[in-house]
Amino acid sequence: MLRSVFHKIMAIFLTVLLLCFSLAAVFFNIALNKYVVEQRTQVLNVYGKRILSAFDVVLENRMDPMSTFIFKNMLEGYAYNTSSLIWIADDRGYLLAYSSVPSQYAEKMDVEKSLYRLPDQKQYAVSESDDPVSEIGTFYGLFDDTGMKWLTLKIPFYFPDIFIDGRELRGNILMHTPIPEIQKSGSTILGLLMPAFFISLIISFILAYVLSKRITSPLKQMTDAARDISSGNWKTRIHLKGNDEIKVLADSFNQMVDNLENLEKMRRDFIANVSHELRTPMTSINGFIEGILDGTIPDDKQRYYLNIVKDEVKRLYRLVSDLLDIARMESGETKVNLTEFDICEVIRLSVIQLQQFIEDKNINFRANFEQESMHVYADRDAIQRVMLNLIHNAIKFTPEGGSISVAVRDVKGKAEITVSDTGQGIPEEDLPFVFDRFHKADKSRGKDKTGVGLGLYIVKNILKAHNENITVESEYGNGTTFTFSLPMA
Repeated sequence: MLRSVFHKIMAIFLTVLLLCFSLAAVFFNIALNKYVVEQRTQVLNVYGKRILSAFDVVLENRMDPMSTFIFKNMLEGYAYNTSSLIWIADDRGYLLAYSSVPSQYAEKMDVEKSLYRLPDQKQYAVSESDDPVSEIGTFYGLFDDTGMKWLTLKIPFYFPDIFIDGRELRGNILMHTPIPEIQKSGSTILGLLMPAFFISLIISFILAYVLSKRITSPLKQMTDAARDISSGNWKTRIHLKGNDEIKVLADSFNQMVDNLENLEKMRRDFIANVSHELRTPMTSINGFIEGILDGTIPDDKQRYYLNIVKDEVKRLYRLVSDLLDIARMESGETKVNLTEFDICEVIRLSVIQLQQFIEDKNINFRANFEQESMHVYADRDAIQRVMLNLIHNAIKFTPEGGSISVAVRDVKGKAEITVSDTGQGIPEEDLPFVFDRFHKADKSRGKDKTGVGLGLYIVKNILKAHNENITVESEYGNGTTFTFSLPMA
């Protein structure tokens, strides 16, 4: 799967890369040709100005045949150096001088007074400005037969003191060079740069391959790890070096696996504990009822054993009720009904309900209220259940003749409630788990073994629904203290 994704990524990457290189090559070629045309135009302009200066000298010495001969050779030399045709035409189209006139172009010109004459007025029209003018085309049809475009540079000139046929001498220096010659220069430069493009393409491919492998290899490890985990192998982990995003993802994956492993352990423990807690009273109930039905238990003992069955049924009822409450809490179905009430009164009522248990163990109970009445804003029934669970929990693990104290005081605008006992205490290694489901820290903490380890879990969830927390402090051998707070009304 990952290999297929990798191939698709590489294919898309290479396609995009080639497209980008192609577009870059096209635009670069256009820009390069434009640059070469501009450079060639500048070169022609430089030579054109030299020709214009030399033409001025020739006109001053026009009676000297040697000057004309030298000028003719200069035009041919310049034409050769610039790969162009150089013509000097007056404002009527007559070619006064030229480097050469190939026959295919001469056939399209008129011949008057032994001079070639350009056929189209647009070809020899003189600009009112002294600035050179460049144009690309076929020079108004003169170069049509060549099948290619030409660059023509017009450099106007004007000699008011020289007259020909009664007209002031005006005209243009025309310099023609074929575009393919310019493109040839651009292609040469492009040819030198293309290897660099291909080398860049190869390097990009290698880097993309390495980068893709760096990304897909950890993903493959994660895929394999996920497959192992789905088959029940919770020991699989991903080990990567570095501190980049891939490493962060791998660490998050490992953390997720740890959490899933813990959840799976909790699920197994939950099922095992529930099964055990349900099986024990059901076994007792079934045994006593069978004993009564088959006559094993005499009539005078039946009432005694029926009371035991009654207690076991109550135990089952409490367990099932607690499990249902936990299910509602964890699904978010339980809603708190916030009202104003006296927390001291709720504590007193809770103690009254548990009075018999306190007296049976001869426990010294003390209540320390900072105020006789302290009103809080919470769910009264839920908080009373919290107090009953905490006090009953303290009674279970406090030895006969021990002490239990409940204190309420105002701390920074909140009512702080503490429940302390003088029992055996909780081992330090068990403190982080006292609020977990079915957790029993030290089975020897008290003689009462009827608890199933759900009371403190329910307490924590009730307070969590109130956006409050509960803490525990205990030193093994020196008792335990639970503390929580409620907002004051």
